[in-house]
Amino acid sequence: MRKNLFLNILLMIGLISCSPDSKLSKEEQKNNSNIKEVLDNVKKDVFKNLYGNQQEQKDFTENFEDQKHENSIVPVEYEASARVQKKEIKQENLIPVTDDEKEADKVIKNTENILKNSGFSKLIKDICMLKDEYISIKNDFDDVISNIKNRKTSLMSNYKDNKDKINKLTQLQNTSKTYNDEFDKFINKIDIVEQEIRSAAFFFDRAQKNLKDSIIKRLESKKKNSDASQLSRQALIDAENALKNLESYFSQKVYAMVKMTEIQEFIKHLKTILARASINR
Repeated sequence: MRKNLFLNILLMIGLISCSPDSKLSKEEQKNNSNIKEVLDNVKKDVFKNLYGNQQEQKDFTENFEDQKHENSIVPVEYEASARVQKKEIKQENLIPVTDDEKEADKVIKNTENILKNSGFSKLIKDICMLKDEYISIKNDFDDVISNIKNRKTSLMSNYKDNKDKINKLTQLQNTSKTYNDEFDKFINKIDIVEQEIRSAAFFFDRAQKNLKDSIIKRLESKKKNSDASQLSRQALIDAENALKNLESYFSQKVYAMVKMTEIQEFIKHLKTILARASINR
């Protein structure tokens, strides 16, 4: 607005200066001279105000930038302070207090007592070795059954003289069918046991993590924290699932080992009968 006023004043000065003095009276020339003097004073004031305000604007801008820079430091200090506060929670302070936290901690410790020094990785390795042993026994069983079949076929050429041997081999074939049908079931059962122990390991690790996180959230918040309560309840559920799968693992593993011993004894019996049937064609 001040710039426009300044331009208008300059325009007026130009118009006055363009008027031919020769045609004006002395009184009019004197009036014009006075007007010009006033306009020159106004012009100086306009320049002064214009550039004076620019200096003020410059000073304001510099002060604002300095203040803005100072204000930008505050969040960094606050964030650093927040990180220090979080680091104050130590391991010895992670003590279960609520009912869910105590119960979850109890189940976790029961699971650790069952594991002792074994660990889930060793249990998984053991069940995989048991599965490999079962497959090896199954291959041995199939070889024996195949030999019985071949021996029986050879004895059939003289059925009258080999009647007793043929009957014994036939009985073995009928009995072995039961074991042959159960072999696949045993291996499937071992697969289930392996899955159970892997699930137990997953639930156990998650239960420990959720319990620790729930305690930390409770300690960080003075008010009742719904997230902490939810984590502690989930920790209890996971701990119970881990313990349940671990107990099932041991019971199923014992059953598989008993059946494996039983099958091994039966294979020995088959080999003994087969050896006798091979004597004295």
